Amino acid sequence: MENLSNATREIMWNVPFGWLMYPLFVLSLISLVYGIYQHIARWRRGAPDDTRLSEYSTRLLYGLREVLLQTKVRRFSSAGFFHSLFFYAFIIFVVTTTVIALDYDFGTNLYRGLFYSALTILSDLAGLLFLFGLGMAIWRRTVTRPETLSSDRTDVVTLGLLTLIIVTGFLIEGLRISLTEDQWASLSPVGYLTGILFSGLSEQGGLTLHAWIWWIHTLLVMVWIASIPYTNFLHLLIIPANAFFAKRSPAGELTRIDLEALMEQEEFDPDDFSIGLGTTDHLTWKQRLSLDACVSCGRCDDICPAFAAGLPLSPKQFIAGMKGTMMLNDINQQFEGENSATEIVGNAFDEMLTWHCRTCRACDEVCPAYVEHVDTQIEIRRSEVNMSGRMPEELEQMLRQMETNGNPFGHQKERVRWTESLKVPIIGPGESCEVLYWIGCLSTFDPEKQQIAEGVLQYLKNSGVSYGILGVGEQCCGDPARIAGEENLFQMTAKQQVEELKQRHFKTLLTSCPHCFNVLKNEYPQFGGEFQVMHHTEYLQAHGVTHPQPSSSNARTVFYHDPCYLGRYQGIYEAPRAVLKGLPDLKMAKLDKSGWKSFCCGAGGGHFWMDIKGGERINNLRVQQIKEAGADTIVTACPFCHHMLEDSIKLLNLEDDIQVMDIISLAQESNTDQT
Repeated sequence: MENLSNATREIMWNVPFGWLMYPLFVLSLISLVYGIYQHIARWRRGAPDDTRLSEYSTRLLYGLREVLLQTKVRRFSSAGFFHSLFFYAFIIFVVTTTVIALDYDFGTNLYRGLFYSALTILSDLAGLLFLFGLGMAIWRRTVTRPETLSSDRTDVVTLGLLTLIIVTGFLIEGLRISLTEDQWASLSPVGYLTGILFSGLSEQGGLTLHAWIWWIHTLLVMVWIASIPYTNFLHLLIIPANAFFAKRSPAGELTRIDLEALMEQEEFDPDDFSIGLGTTDHLTWKQRLSLDACVSCGRCDDICPAFAAGLPLSPKQFIAGMKGTMMLNDINQQFEGENSATEIVGNAFDEMLTWHCRTCRACDEVCPAYVEHVDTQIEIRRSEVNMSGRMPEELEQMLRQMETNGNPFGHQKERVRWTESLKVPIIGPGESCEVLYWIGCLSTFDPEKQQIAEGVLQYLKNSGVSYGILGVGEQCCGDPARIAGEENLFQMTAKQQVEELKQRHFKTLLTSCPHCFNVLKNEYPQFGGEFQVMHHTEYLQAHGVTHPQPSSSNARTVFYHDPCYLGRYQGIYEAPRAVLKGLPDLKMAKLDKSGWKSFCCGAGGGHFWMDIKGGERINNLRVQQIKEAGADTIVTACPFCHHMLEDSIKLLNLEDDIQVMDIISLAQESNTDQT
């Protein structure tokens, strides 16, 4: 072989009527642009969402990273693998085609030498890998057919179209190499092997066949380009757009308007006021974009705890139902006028569906299309509670209790009585401490969970830091109302507690409850409450607990259960594990459903107070998973998880086999054993 610096080939070799390619390309572009315009026009019918129209440089970097690295797609081994084959092969095809077009149409001199060699090898291998990925995708849709994957004949047809494009591409290359005796044939190993199939063909027959296949290949490509806006190929454009406009605020921060300030405005019209997502005209342009971005891959169903428990909630069908309702309403508006709108609940799904959601964010975490399922669920709950007055009876009782007593558990006198019995400093207005400990309602009113708070307070006392609690000044943080969609009660509660906190002077606001943690850290800043908030696992990691020692024969086999509101909401995975690594006499059980894939305890979304019948208990499923992993102790860092898992152990009669402990209790036990 000669020096690769001379490598090249003739562009548009043996292509009769090549000029026809340009009008065909224009026609395909017209179809593409018109289809995209239709989608954009539909999105623009949505309500404003100014939160998505900022931080453009950050959004661009995030979108490029997510799309180019295929971050979420690659989290699932098989499907992620073949999708990555498609994606990176497609990039190579686009680069190669662009370089060829520049040389042929604009007279550049790029497609030669080492660059030609690299592109030729990469394109050849990319085509082979693309074919392999197509085979895996077709097999998955026609043979294995996972229950959570929505697929129909359209998908098979589109995959077949891509297969024909790749196959005809290899046939063209093989014929060219065979007929021209290309000296650089080794740069196209697949094309070279394909060319062997035509070794006995006459020259004229080969030229005619090459021309015919070239035009078939080109027409297939043009059809593919034209079909992008009307098939699942649209995700090539929409998913990057949805990633670009993805939520930039913390996962646990919900968008809201100040209801009190709004109602005080002179122009406030109660007849033209709504909260939440009740009808299709309440959908924002970003929510409309997200509905279009969903490709019904079913990954949300695969990881949803409610779906796994057999409950009537499918995140995929939740989005599909809303999309179908939106599109039907848009069609109706063409005939009934712009003022028509369709109720979402009752049309997209029944009124109970949204209440099955545990708000665990597992669906959001895995969605390769960056659809924000949980925030949308909360928006629907806001409308149901505030505008329609519909909610489960148990949730209504909880909210009434919260409104009456300032918390959903008991009378405030009980809180005062217990906090005074602790004999710890109570920080009043104007007073100071270094660490202010926010106990949380469940750890206050449940005698069994009080040991969590007592353990944290004992640790603070032993550490010598100045610390204290709010005492009577602490009421509910507002999370139960927030998650139920009772926005007015949440905002009243949040404002009251922010004012209480601002009257004290402290460096760190410490809490043991991930639900409180989320509200204190991510929601209170909307009401002027900017505090340095830490979860007790972070604090333990930062300030140390003990030092590891060799394990004894009586070592516990523990499994750390990641609370959803600590892990997926806050990204705190390593701090609790670092603390556990610092404790002696522990063996760590392993389970695939941990970390970002952790399985919910079942308490989220207000289900600590609700017991909606149907399916299996999610907490039972979780305990069974952990028991099968060989653990005798479940360690968690959330009083709600603690309660749900302990309840399940009792229901399953496993008290002699497994127990639940908060991480602070385990740390105290280890220190006691050492002394």
